[in-house]
Amino acid sequence: MEPVISFENVFVKYQNIIALRNININIYQGDYIGIFGPNGSGKTTFLKTIIGLVKPDNGKITVLGSEDIKKVRTNVGYVPQNISVKKTFPATVLEVVEMGLFGKIGFMKPLKPEDKKQAEEALHMVHLETYKNRPIGHLSGGELQKVMVARAIASKPNILLLDEPTSALDFMMVKDLMKLLVELNNKLNITIIAINHHLDLLQPYCTRLLLMDGTIIYDGKPDNNEIDDIIKQIFSF
Repeated sequence: MEPVISFENVFVKYQNIIALRNININIYQGDYIGIFGPNGSGKTTFLKTIIGLVKPDNGKITVLGSEDIKKVRTNVGYVPQNISVKKTFPATVLEVVEMGLFGKIGFMKPLKPEDKKQAEEALHMVHLETYKNRPIGHLSGGELQKVMVARAIASKPNILLLDEPTSALDFMMVKDLMKLLVELNNKLNITIIAINHHLDLLQPYCTRLLLMDGTIIYDGKPDNNEIDDIIKQIFSF
């Protein structure tokens, strides 16, 4: 099986600081990868290199068989952290989800009936189809986060990246969102890579866990008994 994402000896620097060092990993279709590590461990940089927002200083990255990430960018959905919307933002929930299609059909081009249907299907997948006509600024934090996931999957990407998707949510919203990601992973066979600062919000849900501290120090099953020892030895929380 060919990997959908491959890193070979990847290094990323910001001025004189090495953010990622010697990253080597293959990620496959249907993987649900949780990423855990302290602040400054390169987690967000790792995601940004996958979508081409950050270029490596050394090494090679292949996404969906291409080294030119721009060519496959529309097949990668991305949900950044700390999303907020003003109450007066003039768009409905459905209109925001439809924005996720512009990468494939062209910015602000008229949507065809099949495009609108695709956006509504994405809302259905996150269980918010009845919210489609609500103003986006009137949603709760958990509802908004689900809409952002719907927007990211509206174009039916192969890969979904999420940077701290639960950071602004309360406990019940967190559990709801994490279960939703498992559901999408199982139904769509979509590759999911999610960052979280809380290990207990990754281990019950992901199928593969990465521990990062500038490089990948663990890549394996999320329920490995050695994980706690690795964290104690390497991380200082």
